[in-house]
Amino acid sequence: MPTVEWNRKTWGKTHSWERSGDEWAFMAAYCRQPYEAWKDSLVDTLLAPGAGRGTALEIGPGHGRWTEHLLAHSPKVWIVDVNESCLDRCRERFADRPELNVHHTPGFSMDPVPDSSVDFVWSFDVFVHLDPDVITGYLGEVSRVMAPGASAVVHHAGKPDWTLRLSPLTRRAGRPGRVAQRWLSQHRWRDDGNRSDVSPGAFAAWARDAGLTVVGQRTSWGPEDQYTVDKYRDCVTELRKPE
Repeated sequence: MPTVEWNRKTWGKTHSWERSGDEWAFMAAYCRQPYEAWKDSLVDTLLAPGAGRGTALEIGPGHGRWTEHLLAHSPKVWIVDVNESCLDRCRERFADRPELNVHHTPGFSMDPVPDSSVDFVWSFDVFVHLDPDVITGYLGEVSRVMAPGASAVVHHAGKPDWTLRLSPLTRRAGRPGRVAQRWLSQHRWRDDGNRSDVSPGAFAAWARDAGLTVVGQRTSWGPEDQYTVDKYRDCVTELRKPE
């Protein structure tokens, strides 16, 4: 499972950050769509409607590939990351945007963000790499900072529950067991995308435990569901803070 330390080292030191993190052409190619169309549709469908409601918060901005769109729609934006180097890049990239507020977190704490002050929370390509204890910690903080009626969109791993229950057995079989587990949970023989062992059901349960309402979960969007995050069996969950 990707730990906080793994994430800090990977995204803060070893990752190349080509195109400032705009590296998801592989997902667009998987659903046979141009990358620009894939990304624009994701922004129009899942990011812009929530960001336009007021103050936005992004968990794990990287080098700002989604931050620029949040700033285009929200009057005030918070970004939270475990990597100071990523935040430094965002400070440099958006130096002329006084509405951007930056917080470096040691794990999942968002203490500087006031209670009930955020109208929209966004996170993409971050929770797919987080341990369950970090996810539940973040969800507790998300619930704290969200205003009543606020919404959130979180992209996370979406492995089927039944495959995760097999994990203790397949782990005992060594490498053949790991390969079998990867095929069962993601339909992939190799390259699991460093996805966490998290299911849509588990994520939804953790969100409810944090006091949030699960509005819906999806793997695709668009007029014909032509855009997807299903290459690694990911999931996007939409949440709301009760009024």
